[in-house]
Amino acid sequence: MKIRISLFFLLGMLMVMPDVLAGKIEIHLMDNVVLEEKTITFSDISTITGDEELVNKINNIEIGKTPWVNNTRRISQEFLKIRLSLLNINTADVTFTNAKSVVVSVESTKLTGAEIAQKAKECLLNALPVDDRETTIELVNMPNDQWIPRRKDRIGLDASLVDPGKDRGNIEVIITAFSDGTCFFKIPVFFRVRVYEDVAVARTRIGRKQQLNTRNISIARRETTTIRGFIFSRIDDLTGRTTTAVIQPNTIITEDLVEIPPTIARGSVVELFIQSSGFKIVTKGIAQEAGYIGDVIQVKNIQSNKVLYGTIVDSDKIRVLF
Repeated sequence: MKIRISLFFLLGMLMVMPDVLAGKIEIHLMDNVVLEEKTITFSDISTITGDEELVNKINNIEIGKTPWVNNTRRISQEFLKIRLSLLNINTADVTFTNAKSVVVSVESTKLTGAEIAQKAKECLLNALPVDDRETTIELVNMPNDQWIPRRKDRIGLDASLVDPGKDRGNIEVIITAFSDGTCFFKIPVFFRVRVYEDVAVARTRIGRKQQLNTRNISIARRETTTIRGFIFSRIDDLTGRTTTAVIQPNTIITEDLVEIPPTIARGSVVELFIQSSGFKIVTKGIAQEAGYIGDVIQVKNIQSNKVLYGTIVDSDKIRVLF
């Protein structure tokens, strides 16, 4: 009789015990989780209670990688049970609560094409010369938006010129995004830089071997983007020079179109002299070559018809070498 009473008492106690004792572990799934780029574990997507040793084991079980930036990954209870079973955890001892699945996304930032282009333009502006020229900068193509699996305050942007010495025409800037020592992308950004400057231009048609002066050249603002070679911004720098080719009106004067005329031209009649201590001999000669002060050229003695060598002293004197 006493045995029957004990059995009835025990059955009654079991009937009134809380349901949580029906399983050893309870996994409370979150609805949505935003994580850093990493390997997902149970502890990232749920709160686990129950047997302490088993809780610690389940918390560290890897589920998989976080999704790509700007994407989500849905993890269902069924998938989680499979992961538990593979590690020899009896799923009959596990109760899932709250959500049927959890949606995982990765912490990420979108860098717009406009932001990337602005960073590149700032780099270019800092590199261009600061002078009285006029410069226009045109973005050739807007870069595509870029997603990076990091918070914005953890992302660094670096900009560098492909050709630091280039200040006009088509210019390329490389934008690099990085965080925590990891490089996420390198993107080229292209600009077209036009330059306008005050330069010397031909007023009229100027023939070959003509001297330049204020009557045939002037200073005007012109686009110099595609001009090759040195250009002149002051008339004084051209005064006394002569042209090496025919120059059409409104042409920008560049160094290859002008030259400083030789001190002595070929065919010029010059004074030849030989001078040493105690004597000096002077005669006339004809320059067989053109040259500048200090040059050694051939010269013919008019009296003897002999060709000699001499050093140009000034515009009409040559010291004969002997």
